[in-house]
Amino acid sequence: MDVSDYQEVLWRLLPPGPAWSRDNADLAAFVRVGARRLAAVDAAATQLLDEGNPYKTLAMLPDWEADFGLPDSCSAAAPTLAERRASLVARLTDAGGVRIPRFVQIAEALGYESVTTKRHRLHTCEFTCEEPINSIDWRFVWTLQVPDAVRVAEATCESGVEDPLRSWGGTELACVMARECPQPSTVLISYGAS
Repeated sequence: MDVSDYQEVLWRLLPPGPAWSRDNADLAAFVRVGARRLAAVDAAATQLLDEGNPYKTLAMLPDWEADFGLPDSCSAAAPTLAERRASLVARLTDAGGVRIPRFVQIAEALGYESVTTKRHRLHTCEFTCEEPINSIDWRFVWTLQVPDAVRVAEATCESGVEDPLRSWGGTELACVMARECPQPSTVLISYGAS
């Protein structure tokens, strides 16, 4: 309801009679102020519905983050609102476990689409010549393949000496994967088409 709706409601709540005439300017101003206050409370209550949704929260985002231990060591230095919400959703929807589909789900919750995985199997005599020769050490290694949508930053003449020659912008993804990866496993992240 807006101000005019509440103004009409307040007028109807007043008792009938000449003392409560709509022509009275002071009474009309009083009703208008009350209607504005009620409309503001209505808007705040409606906003509370959005605050209960981690995809839309704004005012209660710091409370959500505190409840879920965010920002953590994997959070970006100066995250945007969308990145903060994505981290919250990733933390909220993570059910735990050590199966590879969980890690695809974590990447998707962080905003990466069409993520796939590739297992590195031990090379046997039944493989073709085109197959990679993986030793037994590769049995716990798998690759998370992230599509081209990742922002690639190249070094320029103005870049500092300490700056990397190329970065892929997926530092939060790499940190979360390293933190959540089961102990004997190693996850490699491949950016771009494979």
